Amino acid sequence: MMERHIARKKVKDIMTKDVITVTPKTDLKTLKELFEKHDFNSFPVVDKGKVVGVVSKLDLLKAFSAGINVSLGRFLKLYSNDISDIMHTATIFVSPEDDVAKAADYMVEFKLRSMPVMEGGQLRGMVSRKDIIGCLMIE
Repeated sequence: MMERHIARKKVKDIMTKDVITVTPKTDLKTLKELFEKHDFNSFPVVDKGKVVGVVSKLDLLKAFSAGINVSLGRFLKLYSNDISDIMHTATIFVSPEDDVAKAADYMVEFKLRSMPVMEGGQLRGMVSRKDIIGCLMIE
């Protein structure tokens, strides 16, 4: 029988530490450009030094999927909207000292692709499915 488990590592050992953040006032055009430039599924939304939400590629896609017959005027208006219109304010997070298994459990339970790593109310990094998959041990 094949044994499967997650290596006993801490989130701090696998997280991305140099995190790109956006603000609630960042417009959707800029958000689109950030997703094109960086290989991240989501960005933490930070206001006055505090994480106030998360915005993902799916959130951006949903904003533009109101139907096939979207007028040019509505399309341009959507582009000028800011992230506060589409971000999630209820944020699931882990701490740097949490086990990677806990992060994996949260991702499965809440269907997340990535999540913030927080400590003392401050953003310390982001952890993604890709990071966690690197810790899978199959023997």
